Amino acid sequence: MLTRFGPQFPRLFAAALLQELSFALLIHVPGYFSALGATEGVIGVLYSMSAVVSVVFRPWLGRILDLTHRRTVLLIGGLLNVLAVLALITTSSWGPYLWVLFLAQRLFQVAIFATILTYAADSIPLHRRTQGLAIYGLSGLIPIAIAGYLGDVVIAAADYSGLFVAAGSAGLLSWFLVWTLPVLPVMGQQPRRSFWQALVQPNLLPLWFAAVLFFLGIETLFTFTRTYVDERAVGSAGLFFGLYGGVAVVTRIAGGSRFDRYHHRRFLVGSVSLFGAGLVGMAAAESAWVLAVAAAMMGTAHGTAFPLLSSEVVNRARVSERGSAVAIFTAIFDFALLAGAPAVGFLIDGFSYLVAFSLTGGVLVIGAVLYGGWDRRLAATQVPSVVEAGPPVE
Repeated sequence: MLTRFGPQFPRLFAAALLQELSFALLIHVPGYFSALGATEGVIGVLYSMSAVVSVVFRPWLGRILDLTHRRTVLLIGGLLNVLAVLALITTSSWGPYLWVLFLAQRLFQVAIFATILTYAADSIPLHRRTQGLAIYGLSGLIPIAIAGYLGDVVIAAADYSGLFVAAGSAGLLSWFLVWTLPVLPVMGQQPRRSFWQALVQPNLLPLWFAAVLFFLGIETLFTFTRTYVDERAVGSAGLFFGLYGGVAVVTRIAGGSRFDRYHHRRFLVGSVSLFGAGLVGMAAAESAWVLAVAAAMMGTAHGTAFPLLSSEVVNRARVSERGSAVAIFTAIFDFALLAGAPAVGFLIDGFSYLVAFSLTGGVLVIGAVLYGGWDRRLAATQVPSVVEAGPPVE
């Protein structure tokens, strides 16, 4: 079944799944920081610092991906990421040494994420691209579904040192699988423009805005859910992320080839709005059942929004600038983290989880409506400057 998306897709999927498991296990790291004495606001600042480092690196990453074999980047970045994760075992206090290791690991993580997604876009046949990226995305959702619970088990048995060993081991297995992937040619016949011209390409601007909204919601969850359930004693991180990831997986599979047949904009508006509504529900949750419903809502939204956004970015960008476009798209994770993590963290410190999550959810709902109107008006007045035809966006 997976070979319909290219002969190397099964190995690529397995490598991505193991790498994402390594990343997903680190959703428990804020608990480690809290145990070392960090407050929510300070944790948010550290995550925003990692976003600054990643954003500064993105133009170079985009150029590297447009000019260099993706596999080479994956091998170098993957090995450095494993070393950084394992080095976290040597930390025992909240200070500069821990910050440097964490920032380095986050930098390698975002480089791998952008590179492997670009490799997937290169290798999946055009007529199956959105469906293929949706299935590829399961490699990130399945780890989310199990990492919350698995991390709880590992921490209970071997503390956070065991968590870092588990994350590093998963990354190392992924690195070995990458060795088996073929080297794909650097693609594109049009001249490559600068990274910044890809950033301001008019028909990509609405997608950047929608991605900011979506990733703001995701970063809020991944940064603060662990401490949310600890403080409010509602459910558990394992319950939340297990249901969230499981529902997202089912949504991806159920979408199937429909992702390549139907208009994307209306589903993006609906899914980002649903994520925002789920955050509001999570904010007000007083029982595990309400938390579970909120997790299911946001899992459905995640399962729909990410493949549509990533496919639209690839379809609208020049083939010769695909690496830069994907680097920008994944950089929006960092922009959302840079602006959102400290803001949400200080709202939690100054008010409550109810205020912080409700306001964030409201921003997503209002922003989704604005995105829909902007993209529709742009499509009515401009001929997109893309090389390859993709699914309709009306």
